[in-house]
Amino acid sequence: MKLKTITAILLAIATLFSVSCITAFANKEATASVPVKLTVVNDYRSISVTVPASLPVEIYNGTVVTANNARITNNAKSGSVKVKAVAVNDGDFKVGSYDSFSGNKTIALKINGIVTKGSGNMEISESAFPNIAPAENLPLSYFAKVSKDAGIMKDKEVAKVIFTISLVE
Repeated sequence: MKLKTITAILLAIATLFSVSCITAFANKEATASVPVKLTVVNDYRSISVTVPASLPVEIYNGTVVTANNARITNNAKSGSVKVKAVAVNDGDFKVGSYDSFSGNKTIALKINGIVTKGSGNMEISESAFPNIAPAENLPLSYFAKVSKDAGIMKDKEVAKVIFTISLVE
């Protein structure tokens, strides 16, 4: 009985090795071929956009003037992008409410019809910031209100506008 049990165990071990290994019988060398399986997943897409270097605001004899050629351009060959968030933060001036403008050293902005209510995120909408198709752009129509105490200055960074842009899935 012991001999049969030991023989059965040895045969089981030999079977396991023969299944999991390539066995080759030759005089001096053996050649075995094994497959190389390749899987490629392309779910990386980069964002390639151009945003304005600045949104200039100038005051000529009390009249506030802004640029009329500001835009965000989607430089990608495929895949749309969208403006997910817009924030306007204080610079040398405080960011105020566009609708109820007041204060000293204050600026307020209206970008694509959306107004600042103070420093921080603006409440943007899909209609004001729609998806931008590949090789297309989104014009940025903006207006500004600046407090009367601005004085004479040149190239002063009075606020910072931050555009957060994401891929459209």
